[in-house]
Amino acid sequence: MLSLVYVSTMSRPVTDEELAEILVVGREKNLQLGITGILAHQGSNCIGIIEGDDEVVRERFEGIRQDPRHTNVRQVAADTVTTRSFPEWSMAFQPADPLIKEIPGFLDLFADGHAPDPATGTSRATALLEWFRKHPLAPLTNQHGDDGIELRTRIVNATITALHDTGVEQVDVDTVAARAEMTVDELRTHFPTRESLLTATVDRWSSSVSRPLRPIADTHGAVAYLHALVVAYSEEPALMRLLASTLASSTDPGHEGAEYYRTLYLRFRRTVREALERDIRVGREPATMDPARATEQLLALYDGLRIQSLLIEGFDIIASFDRAASRLRRGWAEDYRHTDLFEIPVEGTGDHNAREKQTDSGSSR
Repeated sequence: MLSLVYVSTMSRPVTDEELAEILVVGREKNLQLGITGILAHQGSNCIGIIEGDDEVVRERFEGIRQDPRHTNVRQVAADTVTTRSFPEWSMAFQPADPLIKEIPGFLDLFADGHAPDPATGTSRATALLEWFRKHPLAPLTNQHGDDGIELRTRIVNATITALHDTGVEQVDVDTVAARAEMTVDELRTHFPTRESLLTATVDRWSSSVSRPLRPIADTHGAVAYLHALVVAYSEEPALMRLLASTLASSTDPGHEGAEYYRTLYLRFRRTVREALERDIRVGREPATMDPARATEQLLALYDGLRIQSLLIEGFDIIASFDRAASRLRRGWAEDYRHTDLFEIPVEGTGDHNAREKQTDSGSSR
């Protein structure tokens, strides 16, 4: 069995909500893989310990190296052990919200007076963790972290330029290296594979578009927020193509970026649902609206229209979204009644042909 210790620097600031999501998703993933250990996060500095079967641990570490949220990932210890130092996989950080501490797997490592758990035993891994607990702002990563982040940003920006000029399938590491004015080997020290490069690009590019619009969900509601995203993404068709390609990738368990893409989408879905719940509380949407169902409907509309806009020349995605969203909102104001879709009554008609005619005439609504 292998016990591997690594250190890294976060490539961008992360919120308590994002860290909590990493905890929930990572805990489930590591449980399936038979991995125990810990990820401790303080400021931009991280130390991680992963224990389990040798091959599984090595593969998990390679995935961490390619995660766009981490930079300067460095292995500092790898020991063959006969017993585990950790009974489960957990995370440690300092959340502002005390409720986060109630999430299964959260470890209050940085609390005043924290004492090491005797159950973890003593090992090189636990000794390094204790050092990090006492000196979290003196990272074990190299002292040129800022240079590494600057180079990664330069590479990602070159990728975005290449995606604008060509397309997802045509962009490879050779093209990006040339645009970033570096060798392929230099690029691969930061992004070992093409998929790790595209994953980092999705993270940076989509965040730069969507994050400034997030407050709209609070001030004007979920529908207004999605409208703003539709407008913003309609001005970045290359980004829409990239995001569309990630939807297929996220369904493939063997794909390198699948877990990250799925997490990104589920986080966005939760944002929409929470915005709808808030809309009901403040009176922007009716109490007859079920936030869970409304989220399904809005995202079916949002995702479907984005795909259509990529396939149909001249498609007006903004007008289409506004029209359909307006009809959705009117429907939310009514109590839901289940209807057999093959027996939909049409007011003022009595036979099947009349119903077909009415359906045809109303199909443009």
